[in-house]
Amino acid sequence: MNRIIHSILALTTLAASGGCSVAYSSVRQQSDGTYLLTESRSRFLKVQGTMYRCTAAGETMQCRVVALPTAR
Repeated sequence: MNRIIHSILALTTLAASGGCSVAYSSVRQQSDGTYLLTESRSRFLKVQGTMYRCTAAGETMQCRVVALPTAR
């Protein structure tokens, strides 16, 4: 019984924390000199990705959204 209560408390705390990690998992150069960049966001029991098309501007990248996550 004690183990069940601790498990429920741990899952509740994890779900309530709403922690989110972001990773840029893929950068691919295209033939036109632009780059496709994939951003992955991990949340509790859910992973979403956004794709960007970027162009180099000196030391920085100018990016615009190409594809957003679909709503489910």
